Amino acid sequence: MPDVPFANLLPAGLHRRLLRVAELVRRRWWAWRKPRLRGCAVVARNDAGEVLMVRHSYRKRDEWHLPTGGVRAREDPEVAARRELGEEVGVVVIAITLVHTEEIDLHGATNTVSVFAASYAGTPVADDREIAEVAFFAHDDLPATTPEWARNYIARAVA
Repeated sequence: MPDVPFANLLPAGLHRRLLRVAELVRRRWWAWRKPRLRGCAVVARNDAGEVLMVRHSYRKRDEWHLPTGGVRAREDPEVAARRELGEEVGVVVIAITLVHTEEIDLHGATNTVSVFAASYAGTPVADDREIAEVAFFAHDDLPATTPEWARNYIARAVA
């Protein structure tokens, strides 16, 4: 979701509802316009080697995802990955490595995704707005609701 400086002025419940509507509108726009996008995904691991995963407030309630986000115009994908991890869970990236790049269909849009493995400093927290929950999972014992794309990215990052 875009970084909106005034977003914290909205009550958290209203913010979450607006994010769900915005996500539906964005998906329909992509299906209609078929833009070319750039995105990033971050496989961040704690000291025990567990993968940091998030549950978004605007997606299916039981799905666990990696922190992801869009790469802005003229923004380096690594810079975007660092920014997204900070925005989504409030941590600072210490080390980061590009492990994979691919083009995917994202609801009709073509998205070039850069996947990074990262270590971080700080304690990840959910903002209770975009991110409903944060948890750690062993890379070989992910929740059943983890999408296949996330499983593939995690496998590449821990290989």
